[in-house]
Amino acid sequence: MSFLPAIATAMGASASTVATLGTVGSVASAVGTGLAVVGAIQGGKAEGAAADFNAQSAAQEAQARENAQRAQAQRQLGMIRANVSKAGVTMEGTPLAVLSESAANAEIDALNTRYSGQRESALYSARGQNARTAGYMRAGTSLLSSAGKYF
Repeated sequence: MSFLPAIATAMGASASTVATLGTVGSVASAVGTGLAVVGAIQGGKAEGAAADFNAQSAAQEAQARENAQRAQAQRQLGMIRANVSKAGVTMEGTPLAVLSESAANAEIDALNTRYSGQRESALYSARGQNARTAGYMRAGTSLLSSAGKYF
């Protein structure tokens, strides 16, 4: 907008017209900077909210997968018990060891599923915080670059 006073002077405008155009240009520049600042902050908040939603969704999905995994493990352990009983074998020694190991492995699988979901959720949460911070940094950059034009 700083070119407006130069054009007005070249066209033979009066000094007061040139000064008015300079003021209008400064106001327009300030308004533009204000809009850029607000836009940067709002953009960062929107990105952060989307990432927070994804974090919550990831946590819920992980919980559902963990529950499904535990239910499947219970069905498998039940089948092992039924097959041992059907064979007429008592639940001691090797059959008991197999059942115990199967239960332990099932629990480890469920806990790994939970941990994986927690990591994914934490990653989305960090992205959300980073997006909000980046929005504020973009706003600050816009303010500083605008201020640099005047000083």
